[in-house]
Amino acid sequence: MASFDSVLVRYGEIALKDPWTRKSWERTLASNIVHDLKEAGIDHRASLERGRIFVETPDPRAPEILSNVFGVVSTSPVRTCEPSLAVVAAVASDLAAERRPRSFAIRARRGGGGISSTEIAVFVGDAVRERTGAAVDLTDPEVEIFVEAREDKVLVFTDVVRGVGGLPLGSQPRMLALISGGIDSPVAAWMMMRRGCPISLLYFDPRPYVDALPQAERSAEALRRWTSGRRISFIRVPIGTGLVRIAEAEPRATCLLCRRLMYRIAGMVMAEEEAFGVVTGYSLGQVASQTPANIMAEQSGIDLPIYHPLIAMDKSEITDLARKIGTYRATADAGTCTAAPKRPMTRGRAEEVRGMEVELGLAGIAADLFSERVRTRL
Repeated sequence: MASFDSVLVRYGEIALKDPWTRKSWERTLASNIVHDLKEAGIDHRASLERGRIFVETPDPRAPEILSNVFGVVSTSPVRTCEPSLAVVAAVASDLAAERRPRSFAIRARRGGGGISSTEIAVFVGDAVRERTGAAVDLTDPEVEIFVEAREDKVLVFTDVVRGVGGLPLGSQPRMLALISGGIDSPVAAWMMMRRGCPISLLYFDPRPYVDALPQAERSAEALRRWTSGRRISFIRVPIGTGLVRIAEAEPRATCLLCRRLMYRIAGMVMAEEEAFGVVTGYSLGQVASQTPANIMAEQSGIDLPIYHPLIAMDKSEITDLARKIGTYRATADAGTCTAAPKRPMTRGRAEEVRGMEVELGLAGIAADLFSERVRTRL
């Protein structure tokens, strides 16, 4: 990557909002950006300019750090110069000489100032061609040189670093994400964070059937790195005793009834955390409990907004994303729950499952287990 003096930060959906919302979300995004740069020890100066955030820093770490802030569509390390064709041509020629392309294109954009995009393309293009001997190719160039003219300066750059996109974290209400210690649930939590939602994490501890607490805690730490300084509540609720009663009474429906127990407890935790919904790592048809019939049965009569951000993704897509966001290693050796029956119910009927719940007294069990919750702040 060529040397630069600033980073241009682009965002997407924010620009489509009404003026009040746009200003609010721009401030949220700028605040998150400033936090992440400060945390990395990067000296900088940030400002909002014409639908972009402009960060003055020559630190080579900055473009990648900024691309990992929720709401950022892309970043570009840029060289700034005065709005003079001769100066712009010299800067663009230097960039091209560093890359030594066989072909190039000038992509000019005017957002203010007295230089037109046509003047930039022609004058700067001639200068680059003379300096490097490269041919102009507007269709499939080896190097694209972007020039953005502003009122008081011109930005010249060649690289565009793709960002994570989404909405600025903190622009939406809090969500309560169920985390199991497996691969899927941290990815689901991250997906909701990407849509602007701060999260609290709820781990149901099913010991003695499986112990995935270390994996869940490591996943929480991995997610915390995406929060731009916000702390994460990690709530642990032991459900082993409840699971024993379910497995003894209704073995084939163990997973369905366990899930209903979880939702009952989650509703109480959600109110305490002032969250606006529950998030799961469900992927349609991935396991027996995630068939359409079972999802309908286990959620029947549950008065909670339940989000399944991974519902249409397959396992390989989820695993690839887990590797990308840094949660995959945290979930290694999570194990499987031994309470799950060998022949689980795959087509649960809502009325039947709700009847089982009443007979078992799951509401009372949920209240008792909720009282045993342990909350920590990460």
